[in-house]
Amino acid sequence: MKYNLTGILSVFLITFSFFQSCTPAKEAQLSQVKQSNQFDKVKLTQTPGAFATQSLALTPGDYQFEIVNDGVDHEVGFVLVPKGKYDAADHIKAAYVTAPVATGKSSMTNVVALEAGAYEYFCPLNPTDKYPLLVGTPEKVTLTQIPGEFENTSLNLEAGLYQFEIANKGVDHEVGFVLVPKGKYDAADHIKAAYVKAPVATGKSSMTNVVALEAGAYEYFCPLNPTDKYSLTVK
Repeated sequence: MKYNLTGILSVFLITFSFFQSCTPAKEAQLSQVKQSNQFDKVKLTQTPGAFATQSLALTPGDYQFEIVNDGVDHEVGFVLVPKGKYDAADHIKAAYVTAPVATGKSSMTNVVALEAGAYEYFCPLNPTDKYPLLVGTPEKVTLTQIPGEFENTSLNLEAGLYQFEIANKGVDHEVGFVLVPKGKYDAADHIKAAYVKAPVATGKSSMTNVVALEAGAYEYFCPLNPTDKYSLTVK
C-alpha cells in the first residue's frame, strides 16, 4: 500500500497549528468574551393599572427585563427613562420589549446597560404610575443570627442603598430575614428586596438583593428562628 506522505504531512501541520492556537492566552480571551456577555434578568409583572413591583434598586451592570402581562385585557409594553425625562427621545430604547405583551404572556427587552443614577419605569399602554429604579453601589450590612435572636439588636443607617448579609451562627435549621416599615408585619408589607436569595443553613450566610432605604423607622426579624423584632432607623 502506498501512502501520500505530502498529504499526511499537510494534515499534521494543520492539526498542530490548531492546537497551538488553543493556548491559555487564547482560552483566557474566550473566557473574557463569555463573561462580557453575562447579564442579570429582572422579572416585572403588570396587573391592570399597575406593576406588582413598585420600586427597584440595582447595582450598575447589564440587565434584561422580562415583562409579564397578568390580567391586563390588552397588550402592554415597558418604558425605562432617566428620572423625570418622559419624552420619547429620552426613552432607553434597549428597554423596549421585543414584542407587545398579550394577556397571560411575557416578553423580554434587549440587554440594557445601567450606570449609577436614578431612573423610572412605567407602561403607557396599561397605563401605570411611574416607579423609581435606583442604580448604585450598595453598602453591605452583616447581621448574625444565633438561636432565638440576632446579635445585632438595632441599626442606625443613612438613607441610601444597602445589601444585607445574613449569617446563621449556631441555629440548627435554615433561617431568613424580614424587613418591614415599623409596625407593619403582614406579608404584603414585607420589603421583598430584603428577602435572602437562599435560605441560610447553619454556619452559612446569604445575601439579600439591593434595598433602597429612605428616611424612616423600620424593623427586622426572622420568623423562622424565631426572633424579636429589632429597630432599624434611617436618617
